[in-house]
Amino acid sequence: MKNKIKQIKEMYKISGYHKQFLILFIIIVGSAILDIKAIPYLVRQMIDIDIPNNNVKSLIIFGFIYITFLLVSCYITLKHCDMRSILERKIQRDLREKVFNKMQVTKTKFYDENDIGVILQFLQGDVNDAGRMFADIITEMVFMGIIRFSIYSVFLMFVDLKITFIILLLYIIGYLVTLYFNKKTISLINNIRKVNMEIYSKVNEGVQGFLTIKILNIIQKKENELKQLLKEYEVTNNKLEKNVSIYNNLFAFIVSLSTAIIIYFAGIKVTSGIMAYVEIMLLIQYSDSLNFEFKWFIKHLTNFNKSFISFSKILKFLKLDNIENIEEGKNLENINLIEFSNVQFSYTGYEKNIRNLSFTLNKNEKLALVGRTGSGKTTIINLLCRFYEPVKGKIKINNKDYLEYSISSLRKKIGYVMQDTYIIDGTLIDNIRYVNNNITNEEIENIFKKLKLHEKIIKLKDGYNTNINNNIDIFSTGEKQMINFARVMAIDCDVVILDEVTSTLSYESEMLVNNAIEEVTKGKISIIVAHRLSTIKNCDKILLLDDGKIIEEGNYYELMSMKGQYYKLVNS
Repeated sequence: MKNKIKQIKEMYKISGYHKQFLILFIIIVGSAILDIKAIPYLVRQMIDIDIPNNNVKSLIIFGFIYITFLLVSCYITLKHCDMRSILERKIQRDLREKVFNKMQVTKTKFYDENDIGVILQFLQGDVNDAGRMFADIITEMVFMGIIRFSIYSVFLMFVDLKITFIILLLYIIGYLVTLYFNKKTISLINNIRKVNMEIYSKVNEGVQGFLTIKILNIIQKKENELKQLLKEYEVTNNKLEKNVSIYNNLFAFIVSLSTAIIIYFAGIKVTSGIMAYVEIMLLIQYSDSLNFEFKWFIKHLTNFNKSFISFSKILKFLKLDNIENIEEGKNLENINLIEFSNVQFSYTGYEKNIRNLSFTLNKNEKLALVGRTGSGKTTIINLLCRFYEPVKGKIKINNKDYLEYSISSLRKKIGYVMQDTYIIDGTLIDNIRYVNNNITNEEIENIFKKLKLHEKIIKLKDGYNTNINNNIDIFSTGEKQMINFARVMAIDCDVVILDEVTSTLSYESEMLVNNAIEEVTKGKISIIVAHRLSTIKNCDKILLLDDGKIIEEGNYYELMSMKGQYYKLVNS
């Protein structure tokens, strides 16, 4: 329990807006006192005193005050509801920003260990639930439930202390029963959360890979997998609802005994002349109010559990010591030499993906990485970009361990073109200024002239101001790839990495990309990963990899003359 309270304090601290919560607290307490004390007092004044005594003047005055108080009460209710809604949206926005920003600086390993379902659950489901915790759920449970319950309890004590204690004892028993069933509720909520993450993953898989799913003709299979998850989600939700219903009904039964207790004990006192009938009515009235307020508290218990679990996951993620400190280290001004020296690496910790890898790469040299899937090509790129770091051995830049340099300055010197084209929503100019805000329109045009795409662009209705996402058919896959090349040419980089940039292209598009490769690699250290061996024929050095090791090394002509594995690969 202490640990839970500690966590709630941490959650409250990270939620912020403490001044607004204090104002909200004052407003709700004021509203409660007004509803519980002031308005009933005015009603009793008019019914018990003014009407029997035919005091018209007093009745008009108190009637006017009564209507005014009702209007004020309605305004306060609307005000705190509005405040709570605004606070909820603000907290959700801030939490989503915190989670998203943490993800941007999180080490790549996090994404290896967590699939898209987990990430979407954080950004959508968890943030939405966590954002409701203080602004909505705790406000209603504590401010509008417990506080009003406490005020009614105090009023009851003034009527009859002994009966009030017996009634409160019933509520304690009812609450303990609720806590017992609440453990199962928490377990079911965790199961729902787990299934929900799987649903997110399946939906994302269906959207991202819909073409593959159609080609493989496995639409029905994927639909059945999703249906099964949705069924599991429904069944678990039904179990949760059933569990909540059981403890709600048990609680209702236990506290309903309070009316019988009041009638029994108060009835004895009335017959003995110790208590008046009006006091019995007050006991029953306030007891009903207690019942309503505590039920209000119990009603939100399941939602509190959901929010608490979601907030706990977010808190745990934000506390993870997995931040990539990209500014720590020396500034890397340029890259003239790259050296891998006996580098070893493993993603899992027990299976080696790179084994004692050594090679050097000088300025203006082109290196090609060749090998089957899983041979280590992408791992070399990941290590160079410091998405991961070597387990053993060293990677040196300009004869110094590259760990001495800041990640930020290292990556600024690397231009990376991937197989998949990444287009942001906007114009052609926006897509280039995305990486270099200072580049001029003239410089952008010169880049596309070199890439042999300028003539086509100026023939478009809006030219360089054409929104690419709104006109998805105007460029072929190869032409869209030119935008990735243009981005690399728009930055001041020393190393260019081309990762399978021609693997999915037609022959015509490949010719266009091959020209782009010549342009983008001029004067740069270049690393080219390719399945199409025609792309790397002119490279200065080719490394043929297998199982994380270099099995053959040399230029195209040297490797062909060896008539080894590379020769067989070319002629296969």
